[in-house]
Amino acid sequence: MRLAGLKTSILSLVALAGFAIVPAASADSLTFNLNANNLGISGSIGTVTIADTGVAGQVKVTIAMNSGFSVKLNGGDFAFNGASGLSLGAVSQLTADGHTGLNFDHLKTTQNVSQFGTFAFDFTNVKGAPHGIVSANTVTFLLTANGLSASNFSGVTIHFCTASGSNCGPNTGFALATPESPPVPEPSTLGMLGTGLIGLAGVVRRRFVS
Repeated sequence: MRLAGLKTSILSLVALAGFAIVPAASADSLTFNLNANNLGISGSIGTVTIADTGVAGQVKVTIAMNSGFSVKLNGGDFAFNGASGLSLGAVSQLTADGHTGLNFDHLKTTQNVSQFGTFAFDFTNVKGAPHGIVSANTVTFLLTANGLSASNFSGVTIHFCTASGSNCGPNTGFALATPESPPVPEPSTLGMLGTGLIGLAGVVRRRFVS
């Protein structure tokens, strides 16, 4: 009985240590910050979130622009690096500010995008929006390909406008999205974890001695 209890306590210690090693944010969702652009605008103009949907080989892309900016639809570009196997047929459920029934007109491969270099896949020109809507504050769509996951993506570039809403604004440019850093555990959290491990070690020692 003493040996069985000791084994149980040791397993608990191992499990707790394992939880400490696993990062707080799972790899099934990545957020990219649109913090570089070719118009000289400082700061972030929006974010691109790529998340696994739970369906094998499928991710959801969500582009959310900050106030004063929008995503260019007509003639726009949505470029990705890191992923593989993408095609026009990989895209589904493309929406812009709630408007559905949209589609990309063309897909370019190994496309140079402004000053940000070459991208493996560049989806261009959103078609099907109601008349007069040439930009949007939020764009979402699904990408489906064999083995595709959010962790595959390493870079994103989009075509953007310098005004919110559907009219695009006076200027357009390209914005590069870089991955946000994963959260680092706070010292207080690490301290609580250490205290818990020490307590469990004491329980194991008492059981062993008795």
